[in-house]
Amino acid sequence: MVIADYFRSVEQILNNSRLIIDKSIEFTEFSSDEGMIRGRLLFMGGYLLDFMEYISIGKERLKYRFNLSDNDSNLIFRYDNAPHHKDILSFPHHKHTGTKVEPSTEIGIAQVISEIEIIVFNESKS
Repeated sequence: MVIADYFRSVEQILNNSRLIIDKSIEFTEFSSDEGMIRGRLLFMGGYLLDFMEYISIGKERLKYRFNLSDNDSNLIFRYDNAPHHKDILSFPHHKHTGTKVEPSTEIGIAQVISEIEIIVFNESKS
C-alpha cells in the first residue's frame, strides 16, 4: 500500500457515511508512503469532528488528533498521541472525555468515524 491508496480508502469511508452532512478535507502527500490528512466533518445532530492524521505507511501514525464536539461546542471526546500524560499506561496514545484522560490504543479515522456513527445513531433513537 502507498499513501495514495490510504487516501482513497479514507475518501471511500467518508463518502459511504450517510451521517456526514458536510466535509472539508485536505490530503497532502509528502512521499509515496508518507502523508497528512486534515479536515472537518459535520455530522447529523450538529456533531463536528476536527482532525489531523500524519501517516507513514507500515509505521505507527506519526501524529494524530481527533476532536469531536457537539452542537454547543462541548467536547465529546478527543483522541491524540501528543507526548503528555506520561502516567497513562498507553502513553502516548490517550483519549480525553470531558475532564478525564483515559488509555487508548493508536486510532485512525476509520475507527473514529465508526465511534461517531454509533453516537449519532443512538442520539437519533432517543
